[in-house]
Amino acid sequence: MLRNFGAQGGSKRVMSRIARILTLALALAVVVPAVALSVAAAAPKHHPVIGIGDDKGDMFSDPRFLALGIKTVRYDMSWDALSVTYQRQEVTTWMDAAKEHGLSVLVTIDHSDRVIYKKVKVHGKTKEKAYSQTRVLPTKAEYISAFKAFRKKFPWVKDFVTWDETNCYCEVTYNKETQVAGFYRGLRSACSSCTILAAEFLDTAKQYAVPMKTWVSKIDKALGFQPGYWGLNDYEDANHLVSTQTRALLSLVRGNIWLAETGGIVNRHNDTKDPGFPQNATHAAKVDSYILNTIGSLSSRIQRIYLYEWDAKTRLDSWDSALISYNTIARPGYTVLADTLDAWGIKPNCKISSRPPACARS
Repeated sequence: MLRNFGAQGGSKRVMSRIARILTLALALAVVVPAVALSVAAAAPKHHPVIGIGDDKGDMFSDPRFLALGIKTVRYDMSWDALSVTYQRQEVTTWMDAAKEHGLSVLVTIDHSDRVIYKKVKVHGKTKEKAYSQTRVLPTKAEYISAFKAFRKKFPWVKDFVTWDETNCYCEVTYNKETQVAGFYRGLRSACSSCTILAAEFLDTAKQYAVPMKTWVSKIDKALGFQPGYWGLNDYEDANHLVSTQTRALLSLVRGNIWLAETGGIVNRHNDTKDPGFPQNATHAAKVDSYILNTIGSLSSRIQRIYLYEWDAKTRLDSWDSALISYNTIARPGYTVLADTLDAWGIKPNCKISSRPPACARS
């Protein structure tokens, strides 16, 4: 082909130019894929927002918490808490502390803890009988009225769940999908700027709760559309180091999922049965790592994870999944959380506390 270019000198120059072009092309063929691979490797992995759930509020005065840079917390609140004097005081103290530290709050609405007394006649004598309200579902009007009262007192709180562990037989809502749908509509109407989680499921076996598939189908039908946000308390998945139920919910809904309550269980004194996994601080730390790094990376739709709880109160707490022991010593789960946040680029504030491992290492 080159002889068509004429003189020998011209041919040499052409050949030289072609050689340079070919060399450059080969170089680009190697470099471009390498660059692409480098960019792909450097692409940030999805990390959910991490929060802590604990109604006690001890964490607000604990430098070990404040140093971590966590910006969101979760509070489980009776739907009628503001109408009960001692609960109103507890809620106000907790919310004020969260606001003081600039934290975003997720409020999970829960059953009433009130006990009312009615006069009844027993063998001809009038006596007062106590009636627990934990299994009494409020009317939609009562529920929304209580919500509006909360919003008036704490207008800066914008994230809510309609009801705690909605599908669990332990809650009166387990077969009240239509009523909960009404609560959801009411919350959205009362606060259009709020993020409302339609339900907060418990991922337990069917003998303890209505399957999530059933619940999602029925609430979708009651609403006429599928909500954009859902909650899940995935203790079973997490503590067995599997993701079965979490994946199932991801396949059932198109919206975003917040793990509103989860964590490694250290001990339970309210359940004598063998849960099928070790209950100690070492295994709980493995669970916390699995939640943050495996379950949390299943999908970008898993937007938030709230670990429960910050600290234990006593050695005999009926439920203990705390990061800080009852004797105030940080458990391995705290180290897992602190190191995970640090690895994600959320650096601890070592001026507040030198306890996060990254502070000690530096």
